[in-house]
Amino acid sequence: METFRQDLRYAFRMLRKNRSFTIVAVFTLALGIGANTAIFSAVNTLLIRPLPVADIDRVAFGFALREGFDPFGTSLLEYAAYRERGRSFTSTGVAGQLSFNLVEDGEPERVQGAEISDYLTTLGVEPFLGRGFSAEESRPGGSPVALLGYGLWQRRFGGDAGLIGQPLKLEQRSYTVVGIMPAGFDLPAAAEIWVPLQVNIDTLPLTQRAAHNYGLVGRLQPGVMLAQADAELKAIARQLEEEHPQVRRGWSYKVVPLRDELIGDLDGRINKALYALVAAVGFLLLICCANVANLLLARGVAREREIAIRRALGAGRRRLARQLLTESMLLAAIGGLLGVLLAYWIAPLLSSLSPIQAPSLSAFLHNIQIDTRVLAFASLITMLTGLVFGLIPAVRTAFSGDLMPLMKRGEQRSGKGASSHRLLGALIVGEMAVAVTLLAGGGLLVQSFQRLQRVQLGFRPDNLLTMQMVLSPARYREHRQRLAFVEQVIDRVKSLPAVTSAGITTNIPLSRQISFDSVFTAEGRLPSNPSDVPITAHRVVSPEYLKTLGVELLEGRLLDERDRADSIPVVVISEELARQAWPGEHVLGRRIKRGTADQTNFPWMTVVGVVKDVKEDLFNFRNNRPAWYLPYAQIDNSLPLNLVVRSGDDPVTLTGAIREAIHDVDPNQPISAITTMPGHLAGVLVTERFSAILMGMLAAIGLGLAALGLYSVMAYSVSQRTGEIGLRLALGASPADIFKMVVGRGAALVVMGLSLGLIGALALTRFLSGTLYGVSPRDPATFAVISLLLTGVALAACFVPARRATKVDPMVALRYE
Repeated sequence: METFRQDLRYAFRMLRKNRSFTIVAVFTLALGIGANTAIFSAVNTLLIRPLPVADIDRVAFGFALREGFDPFGTSLLEYAAYRERGRSFTSTGVAGQLSFNLVEDGEPERVQGAEISDYLTTLGVEPFLGRGFSAEESRPGGSPVALLGYGLWQRRFGGDAGLIGQPLKLEQRSYTVVGIMPAGFDLPAAAEIWVPLQVNIDTLPLTQRAAHNYGLVGRLQPGVMLAQADAELKAIARQLEEEHPQVRRGWSYKVVPLRDELIGDLDGRINKALYALVAAVGFLLLICCANVANLLLARGVAREREIAIRRALGAGRRRLARQLLTESMLLAAIGGLLGVLLAYWIAPLLSSLSPIQAPSLSAFLHNIQIDTRVLAFASLITMLTGLVFGLIPAVRTAFSGDLMPLMKRGEQRSGKGASSHRLLGALIVGEMAVAVTLLAGGGLLVQSFQRLQRVQLGFRPDNLLTMQMVLSPARYREHRQRLAFVEQVIDRVKSLPAVTSAGITTNIPLSRQISFDSVFTAEGRLPSNPSDVPITAHRVVSPEYLKTLGVELLEGRLLDERDRADSIPVVVISEELARQAWPGEHVLGRRIKRGTADQTNFPWMTVVGVVKDVKEDLFNFRNNRPAWYLPYAQIDNSLPLNLVVRSGDDPVTLTGAIREAIHDVDPNQPISAITTMPGHLAGVLVTERFSAILMGMLAAIGLGLAALGLYSVMAYSVSQRTGEIGLRLALGASPADIFKMVVGRGAALVVMGLSLGLIGALALTRFLSGTLYGVSPRDPATFAVISLLLTGVALAACFVPARRATKVDPMVALRYE
């Protein structure tokens, strides 16, 4: 222990003595360790940190799939089959999203809720106050009971424990409050009220059982892997297709970890982006380690005479290596401490930039923090970093050569340090190779993001204000009541100053709310594949909605006031739907209907217009999906209403007036999700923007550090070869020859690093293929640009040392020698 304290004191003295070296090394290490700690804190928050679900890594989420990857909710038909036939889960549960109008002594509020069956028990979550639902309450005809979320309980009822057992009026129906859920728990979809799903699945009509309106969770049996459960449920889905071909054709199923569903990563794209960032900061740390190792090697060469003298006085090689390694570990510890402080500063920035728009458990998933697990990671990575950059220089210096040659030989023309120069060169080659990989990943992601930004939305988002209204089924039981409300609201809003047009739709484009879709059948066109059941985005809209949105009409007309309940059913379709339904044919006047060909409960609709494709579906933003627009007056529905208003000025200024206009029609109507369309669209590419910004920054930092490392090595090489350069000049070499010699050595290192880096980048960027849009992971233009960029920056780093070498005075150099 005393020996360790001596080593530590000596290490402090040496670092204090060489302040410039210490500052550069500590700053470099703090940058690498801080970036790794910050990114790990994000990974820890999203993928590792415990959540308020018992043993969450054993809980899976299931969803139905169309052909390809088009996710939908789970149907009660599937839930019953998986529960009865499946063997992979100890329990399964479902939850359907609801919303309630809550009016309690103040502003009417629309509260998200859920109707559940075995959902909370499968998640392993219990109320912190009161009790859960009993078996009798969960059966058809059971008592109307409800659980409240902790936030709602505090916000609207002041945390009154006496609320348990009291009645609560929701949608003109009285529910008894039986429990309060724990703070932060709001599954599914930010629910704040839970009621039992009191239905007998077997007695429901097949069309209701087959509707994909629920989310399924299942707790895996001990020893059962997720892949096994996924395969089993896919097999049962195929059985259901054979048993119910009229409603199950073309459907499959997929199971993912519940944690992935919570962060919106059904296709694995977010996980890939996170792992790519982890790899990127890991590469950055390698560059930092290589830079510090270069500094230590160069410093070790300068200390060889000191080391030789200490060995002559009796110090053993192992003792010297331990002393030098102690200096490296102390350097790493200081860099690690500053890196953790840097991570504390970066973590809030990551929270604000985070691409995760998790609607549930946001208190846990949106708050990136430095906790004990992250601090343990920072400590581990600090120790490993100290070993990585310190071990080779320590061993190389402590075990170098025999004593007498080291103490006697000169330092300039003796050829001393050739092996050290080779090792320095090897580290620079490695830095360059890693920098190429970072640049390739950053360049591809930035290009992909730029191309996504240029994707045509199909509408004009400027000066648009949107808000949601969910009508109470108790007050608006009949379609004529809902239609009257819609018409009165639109008339009042359109009469407001600065409003140019207004319309109603059941879905805002690219919204995170559930996208309502429908099977369609085109008259005279049978699918070539019997299992292919085409689906379109289903939008029920008011007459001026498409005009308000700014959709481009390609042919025919838009919906207007002529399209009433007593007129011929009509529809406006998108360009993609026209292509799929009648490829290469004239579509105006053709007929199309909801459902399959053998379903007779939906009328045929006449196509009166074709509009340019609108990006309706957030999940399928990269693809053009079919969409149709039906007149609200002709479609009896109870879907949520979204008001879209276009103004001639800043639409935010109209918010208060629009709210008053709506409450003039219905004072108790809740209004939610008020936002401008540009504000709404800002979250569409948040994942891609996050990855592009961070990868671009990491690539730029990596390039800068690699260039700095090359500059340091070349400057050190010139200083060590001062005598040789002076001799060359004395023997007739021109300054241009010396310049070419120095730059040539740097260029050789750059070429070797670039060659190795391109090979590694070609292999590693394939990992990004699933996250890229409109650019190949082997895009030749990207690799050509990064090659030129790296070469240019690297040669610029060689310029100053080469220029300095040409200024060497032969007489001064020879006298110094």
